[in-house]
Amino acid sequence: MKAWLIIQQGPGAGHSYALDPFKQASLTLGRSSECDITLADHRASRHHADIRWNGRQWEVVDRSSTNGTYVNDLQIHQPYELQPGDRVSIGEATLILRDAPPAPGRPPVQRAAQDAIRTAEGQAVQSSVARPAPKAAAGGAIGATGGKERTTRTKVAFWIAPGLATIAVICLGAGALLPWIQVSGSLSQDLQPLVQGIAELVASLSGSESIFNVSQQIGGLDGYGRLTLGIAVLSTLALAVDIFLYRSAIPGIVYLVSGMVATGAIGFDLVNYYRYYDQLQNLTLLMGIQLAEVVQVFDRFIDLQITPMIGLYLTGTGLVLLLIAGVGRLVVAYAMRSR
Repeated sequence: MKAWLIIQQGPGAGHSYALDPFKQASLTLGRSSECDITLADHRASRHHADIRWNGRQWEVVDRSSTNGTYVNDLQIHQPYELQPGDRVSIGEATLILRDAPPAPGRPPVQRAAQDAIRTAEGQAVQSSVARPAPKAAAGGAIGATGGKERTTRTKVAFWIAPGLATIAVICLGAGALLPWIQVSGSLSQDLQPLVQGIAELVASLSGSESIFNVSQQIGGLDGYGRLTLGIAVLSTLALAVDIFLYRSAIPGIVYLVSGMVATGAIGFDLVNYYRYYDQLQNLTLLMGIQLAEVVQVFDRFIDLQITPMIGLYLTGTGLVLLLIAGVGRLVVAYAMRSR
C-alpha cells in the first residue's frame, strides 16, 4: 500500500517521494511547477502522467503526452499497474517504485547502481512467474525506440499540415485580388470588310486604334473571390490557434469545412449549369425564335474567347491545399489524442 517513488536518473536524480493513498491517492508528474512531482526536462509535457492508487496497487497513467510514458522500456497507452522494481521513464528521467524507503545517507550514484541490481533481480524473479501482459503490449511489445520514432513522425506531420494551410491562405488571398478570366471579343473576318469604313471613322473620333478587338479582365472579387478571401482570413485565424492547440481538432475542422464550403458553392453552380443548359438552349425569346438560333447567328459575326488567368489557378490550388491540410490536421489530432 505505502510505497516510495525514487528518481533513479535524469533531472532530480536521488530524490524520493512517499506514496500514501490515505494522504494523497493521486500525484501528477510533468514539467509544470503545478505538478506534485516536477521534472525539469524539456521532453516532458507540462502534465505528463499520473501515479494513482486504484484500490489494489499503484498504477501509472499517461495523460496524452507528446513523447509518451514508458514502463520497463515499453510504452503504455492504458493504466499500468506497477510492481516494486518497475521503472517509469519520462523523457530523460527514470523513476523506480520501491516498497521500502531509500537508505539515508547513501549517495545517489550508489543508490542508482543498487537500484539497477535490484531491478535486474526483480525482473529475473518476475520472468519465472506468469504475469498478465498490459494492454499496451497486446499484439507485440512496442519498444521505446519505436514509440519515439512514431512521436517524431507525428510531429513532422503536425508541421506539414499548417504549412500546407499557410500556402493555401497565400494562394486564396492572392487569387481573390488577381484577375480570374479574360474575355476577348473580335468581329469575324467576314464582317470586318463591311464595317471597315465605320470602324475607321469611329477610331478617328474616339482616338482608339481599332474597334475590331475588345478585351476585358474579370477579377475574383466580381465572383466567388469575396468568399475565398473570407476563407483565407478565417484560415489565418485558425493557423494562429493551431500553434497553441496542437492536440485540438478545431483548426483541422476549420480548414476542411471552409474548403468544402467554397468547393461546394462552385460545384453547385456547375451542376445547375449542366442541369439547365438544355432548357436555356430551347428557350423561346420572341415570335417562336429560340435562344439557340440567336446564339448561332451571334457566333457568325463575333469571335468570343474566354481565357482562365492566374487568379483562378491560385484559387483552385489554394482550395485543394486547404482540403488536404484539413484532413491531415484531423489525422494528426487523432494520433496525438490516442497516445
